[in-house]
Amino acid sequence: MARAVTRNISGMLQLASQADILAGIEWYARALRFARMLVQAYDGLTLGQAVGVIAALSPNNKWARNCVDAEAMIKAWHMGADPLSVKVCTYNPNKAKAAAILALSDAETQGDADLIAEILNGRKVTAFYRSIMGDPDAVCVDGHAYAVWIGERIPTTQTPSIGVKLYADIARAYQLVAKRSFNLCGVTLSATQVQAVTWVTYRRLLGYN
Repeated sequence: MARAVTRNISGMLQLASQADILAGIEWYARALRFARMLVQAYDGLTLGQAVGVIAALSPNNKWARNCVDAEAMIKAWHMGADPLSVKVCTYNPNKAKAAAILALSDAETQGDADLIAEILNGRKVTAFYRSIMGDPDAVCVDGHAYAVWIGERIPTTQTPSIGVKLYADIARAYQLVAKRSFNLCGVTLSATQVQAVTWVTYRRLLGYN
């Protein structure tokens, strides 16, 4: 059963070049470094808040603009302005989540690891948050990750709704592939890294920038 569930992810991982593997391993690590830079630049900001804001603003947002939007909201908050006044390239409910995360106290963000995840309240965006924070088993199942899992080229605009059970099944498949990653690509990867490496590989093969 595991072989049937994981074969497409395994196949994509076997197609990964060394550059793909390096880029995938580096992806979430680079995002975490950016979050740490924000913490250093804006007094009073915790790492959980920085990553939470990034994650909240990620839906329907390109990574470069995601970073710009996150810093813009954090800067407004830091200066005492209303972060909701900042224009961002995502949905208003997600901007509201980012503002709610910024409104948390230090004690709240440092004393309850799940509080920010509760505010994010979405399987994909929460997994994105946990992936950046370093949870090795977190799997962000976006449209590309779904396409890799099902083994078909599917435009992200045509990605079907991924319910609770399907999301769990897909995440489990990535976790199972991670256990065999060394045999598949010569590098031991976490589930988070398998998702990132196959995401990078899939995009390269299809000519995405």
